[in-house]
Amino acid sequence: MRERVLLPVLLGVAVGFAPQYCSAQASPHAAAAGATAAYVPTMTFDVASVHETPQANSYTVMATDEPHTSMMRLQNFAMYNLLSAAYGLQSYQIVNLPNWPPPAMFTIVAKSDAETDAKLAKLSKEDAELEKQHALQVLLADRFKLKVHWETREGDVFNLAVAKGGSKMLPAGSMQPTEAEKKWMGGDVGDMKLLPLHQQNHGRGYEFIGHSCPMEMLVQTLAGQFGRPVIDKTDLAGKYDFLLMYRGRWDSDRDGADTDPTLPLDSALKEQLGLQVEKAKGPIQVLVIDHVEKPTQN
Repeated sequence: MRERVLLPVLLGVAVGFAPQYCSAQASPHAAAAGATAAYVPTMTFDVASVHETPQANSYTVMATDEPHTSMMRLQNFAMYNLLSAAYGLQSYQIVNLPNWPPPAMFTIVAKSDAETDAKLAKLSKEDAELEKQHALQVLLADRFKLKVHWETREGDVFNLAVAKGGSKMLPAGSMQPTEAEKKWMGGDVGDMKLLPLHQQNHGRGYEFIGHSCPMEMLVQTLAGQFGRPVIDKTDLAGKYDFLLMYRGRWDSDRDGADTDPTLPLDSALKEQLGLQVEKAKGPIQVLVIDHVEKPTQN
């Protein structure tokens, strides 16, 4: 089975998902999310179709989201994709995923009414994302009979610290857009609205490009890359510009004969940004699936 993945444009920034919120039980993360967490979403979908993906040789996994409307389309989403979108989670935070025979993917098309669309158009991006997450949570509870609860478990984490020699992060505003960014975003530099953090594929690996990127956004992104929570121990405040080029996660994963000059992520962090990840133990908030069923088709 071959899977082609397109980066979702649903419910979040370019390289992560929005703050978490649970309809029946608020996420433990929400209490620490500040003012945004105070917003209580209530949106539900008026109509929704759910279809299981038939067996095929290849799949395109894609999410499309029309800004300021309740329309949502999730194409060929596995259960962990649906939960990640609905609760803003990384895969390591989901416990008891069902062992359904492959492909076990689903396409969901859902929307609410014109009144809800008008409400979403007046909300901030963050609050609108919370509304759509809430609606997807309600849909999963209704159609998939999903029941969940939160737990805090001790597990493997990474501390992000300043490496020997000090940070190499650049002050916000000191780095101009690269030629690749100009081509990707289109228009003149003066017309661009630079994203604080985004990822590009440069053929032999990837680049993370930061423009006035807050540390918490970088930390969240690294957690997704390393597959474990990353705890900020850098004491770096403010926002930063940086260019991080890498291929793979760990230097230890490299074959001895591998002479590719593109560094793995752990080494690239140290060499290019003056940061390092250190293994540690710490609390991890996880969403435990108590019950879930395959939905009936409609």
